[in-house]
Amino acid sequence: MPSRLPSSGPDGAAMPLDSKTLCLGALDAGFNTGYDIRKAFEEGPFRLYQSLSYGSIYPALNALLAEGLASCTEQVQDGRPDKKVYAITDAGRAALRAALTRYLKFDRLRSDFMFAIAFAHLLRHDQVSALLDDYAAGYRALADELGAESCDPPAGRRFLIDMGRDGCHAWARCIEAHRAALEEALRRDQDADAEPPPPRLAAIGGGG
Repeated sequence: MPSRLPSSGPDGAAMPLDSKTLCLGALDAGFNTGYDIRKAFEEGPFRLYQSLSYGSIYPALNALLAEGLASCTEQVQDGRPDKKVYAITDAGRAALRAALTRYLKFDRLRSDFMFAIAFAHLLRHDQVSALLDDYAAGYRALADELGAESCDPPAGRRFLIDMGRDGCHAWARCIEAHRAALEEALRRDQDADAEPPPPRLAAIGGGG
C-alpha cells in the first residue's frame, strides 16, 4: 500500500513533519506503546525539539496500521485491558527515511521571552532585568541538564545533546553580552520621557 506520509505543500513547498511521521520515529527508537510515545515527547529524548499532542497519537498509529507502516500485537495483562504494542515495519522505516530526507521545513522559532523583550519599552527597568536574569539562568540550567546526560544514544541524538548544550551556553552568553546596551537604551528613553516639556513662548502680538 502506498504511503500517505506528507510529501509537499502547494507549489512543492516544504511541510512540517506530521504526527504519523513523528510516531514512526518514536517506534523506530523503541517506544512501542501510545503511553511510551507520549512520554518520549513530554519527558524523553524528543522533548527538546518536537511536540506531539496525546490526542493525535492513537489516530496516527491507527493510520499507520491501515497503511502497513506499523504492526500491532496485544499483550494480556492480569486485571487490566490488553496492552497494544506497536512496531515499525520495513515499509514504515522506508517511509520514515523518505520523509526525513526530502521535505524538512526550516525551523520557526517561537519564544514568549523574545515577544516580551520586543515590548521592553513598556516595562520597568527591574522587570526587564528580571526577565533577562531568568532566561539566562534557564539556559544555563538546561545546558547543565544536557551535560549530565549519562545515556549512550545513537550518534544523531548525541550530536543534538552536544549541540543543545553548547547552544544553551551560547544563548546565555549572548544575553549577558547584549543586556547592558538594552538596559542603557531603555534608561535613555525613560529619562527622555520624564523630562518636562520646554516652556511655551508667548505668542507675538498676543493680547494683554
